[in-house]
Amino acid sequence: MGNWWRDLRYGLRMLANNKGFAAVAILALALGIGPNVAIFSIVWATFLAPLPYPDADQLVAVWTKVKGERSPSRADDYLQYLRESKSFQRLDFWPWRQVHLTTPDNAQEEVAGAIFTPGIITQNFHEHMILGRDLLPEEGVPGNDHSVILTHELWMGRYHGDPRIVGKQIKIEDQPYTVVGVIQPGPEDRHVTQFAVPLALTPGGHNQVWGSIYGRLKPGVTIAQAQAELAVIDRRLAATRSGDLSKEAWTVSVEPLKNTWMDKKLARNLWLLLAAVSFVLLIACANLANLLLARGSSRQQELAVRAALGATRSQVFAQLITESLTLAILGGAIGIVLGWAMMKLAIAIAPNLGSSEAVVQLNLPVLYFATGVTLLAGVLFGCAPAWQAARLNLSETLKQGSRSMTGRGRMRTQRLLVIAEFALALTLLAGAGMALHSFWNLTQIDLGVRTDHILMGRLVVPKSASTSSASNSAMNPDLINANARRLLAKVGSLPGVQNAALATSMPLEGNGSFPFNIVGRPVAETNRPVADYELVTPSYFDTFGVRLLHGRFLNDDDRADSPQVVMVSQSFVERYLQGVDPLHQSLLLQKIVPNQKPGTATAWQIVGVFHDIRNGEHLTDKTAPQIFAPYWQSPWPYVGLAVRTALDPGVISQNIRDAVAQALPGYSLAHIETMQQAVNIELKGDRFGMVLFGMFAVLALLLAALGIYGVLAFAVAQRSHEIGLRMALGAQQRDVVLLILGDGMKLALAGVGIGLMGVVVLGHLMRSTLYGIKTIDAGSFAAVALVLLAVAVLASYIPARRSARVDPMIALRQE
Repeated sequence: MGNWWRDLRYGLRMLANNKGFAAVAILALALGIGPNVAIFSIVWATFLAPLPYPDADQLVAVWTKVKGERSPSRADDYLQYLRESKSFQRLDFWPWRQVHLTTPDNAQEEVAGAIFTPGIITQNFHEHMILGRDLLPEEGVPGNDHSVILTHELWMGRYHGDPRIVGKQIKIEDQPYTVVGVIQPGPEDRHVTQFAVPLALTPGGHNQVWGSIYGRLKPGVTIAQAQAELAVIDRRLAATRSGDLSKEAWTVSVEPLKNTWMDKKLARNLWLLLAAVSFVLLIACANLANLLLARGSSRQQELAVRAALGATRSQVFAQLITESLTLAILGGAIGIVLGWAMMKLAIAIAPNLGSSEAVVQLNLPVLYFATGVTLLAGVLFGCAPAWQAARLNLSETLKQGSRSMTGRGRMRTQRLLVIAEFALALTLLAGAGMALHSFWNLTQIDLGVRTDHILMGRLVVPKSASTSSASNSAMNPDLINANARRLLAKVGSLPGVQNAALATSMPLEGNGSFPFNIVGRPVAETNRPVADYELVTPSYFDTFGVRLLHGRFLNDDDRADSPQVVMVSQSFVERYLQGVDPLHQSLLLQKIVPNQKPGTATAWQIVGVFHDIRNGEHLTDKTAPQIFAPYWQSPWPYVGLAVRTALDPGVISQNIRDAVAQALPGYSLAHIETMQQAVNIELKGDRFGMVLFGMFAVLALLLAALGIYGVLAFAVAQRSHEIGLRMALGAQQRDVVLLILGDGMKLALAGVGIGLMGVVVLGHLMRSTLYGIKTIDAGSFAAVALVLLAVAVLASYIPARRSARVDPMIALRQE
């Protein structure tokens, strides 16, 4: 211990006497450790940290899948699982619908709330209430469901932490609800929904509700066991589902709750980024090893004298390792601060990381990781110089006196390290180039609609108008049509509004598949073709700038008492109507009526073909065949509103919201965004990967440039005698510059050659996260290789130019 403390004090004195060297070394290491801390903190919170609930490994999500794709589950299926399953402590249902607060004057607010089965908070997620109680089972009964619980965030922000909030009434969708509890601070505060009301289901009845099922397994029950049990129940339920798909197409899947909503593309990007920052750290370590090797050359006499005075090789090795670890600890401390700042930047540009439960922060696991990386880096970049110094030939070194001496092994090691730096830098630059190229390709995708000056939102139907009772007059098709016409007239009359339209879903929202038949082409019930089905008002086409390819658009003459007509997309024609005139074809479709089961299929004449519209939930989703039916012939209450404006859409958003409330009292507009914002949200994940890959690649390029500069500068200093002799024998300055540049370019070209193998491997790993990019993107590789070589030329030219200014007589006299 005493020896270590002595080595530490001596090392600190040496670093204090070489402030320039210490500053460069510490900064280089901080630049290597900082990105690792930032990305690991995100990876830890997203993938490795347990959910912030007791016994979180028991929490699962139950998914209904149609042909292997996730689909919302039916509330009636949930009730059947609840009655028959024995594997769960508890099963809960969370509909894919939100409710909103309303002010005393019935104005709609942005604050959204969830609807779920009573007791999910305290009994499933095992959270606690800081005020009042959780929702009770008896409050999940129609007519007794006007209770509400608040998140801590909403209670503190909107209600100012009122300790007497329990028992008070608030208005939700123009209906009075009694506050019965406030949830403790925690993950619920980070949800989009900030309050919850009970879900009221009718046991044994037809509940037109779809959503997610969450469960908590009993102790000792595995996911596989729960899966097998629900699969048996689901096979019986398949007989109760509509006959548009084969019964085998429906399956049920029990999956861990953690990251159940995680985007797979984002997950792959995060792991790739963690690998990328590991490369940055390796480059930083190689750089520092080169710096220490160069510094070790200047300390040969000092180390030889120490050895002559009795220091053993192990003591010399320990001294140099202690110095490198001291540098590592100082660089690691700065790197943690830098990593914290980079983490905040990454979160600012990152999409939602899987779920709201992920809390990205500098916690103990992240600090343990940072400490481990710091110590590992200290050993990695300290071992090579320490080993070289420990093998010092004492007699030869003392014989040389003040004459400079550099072993071939030392220079070979430095050159190999620079080649490795360039290979790693090329790999990162190629990754950044491919990410940039992919992002550019995404921005050039033809969406099939215009994105400028369009404002969109979802029409929120008041609870009183959305009840599942078949006798509810608010669900009458004639009344729905009348409301829709009144709404469009009111919004269309606003200053700055050019067009307004209603549709069951907007571009990029994703649509549900709907079965149909082509008249004259009978097929088995289980093999019926499917297409995305959407109801639109005639103004939809002008609002979004949809392009007509054949026939006509839907118009206001397509009313309930007119012949039933539809339009189909270009993809629909290519898949189902090859070789025939689509305008001479009709489709057999079941008409959907609110609160009623689909009736008998009737014929709908195709009157037009429109250019494909991107209808998936991501820009890269394959465009599915689409059917557009007239809204007036199949009125549906749950729709979105799209408005084309002559002004900035954000300026008139409040006017549009007010117009909705005036035209349809009790209704409101939620989730308001522009079409361009919707596109930007879809691009956010790709932008996240592109920006971070670019940042780390630039950092790697900078470190690699410093590496080649340091090696060549050191080589020039060591070869001053040789250079002076060359110039004394007639070599010109240009010859000396080309000589040093040639040495630098040999190292860079060797690094590019080796880096090509890394680029191939990275291309395979990134292939699933890129759009329109092959495994080897020749354009990106050529561009980044040229950039890397240009940087190498610049880094080599500075020491080369310095070498050309050597005075031959002074250089020879010094040696």
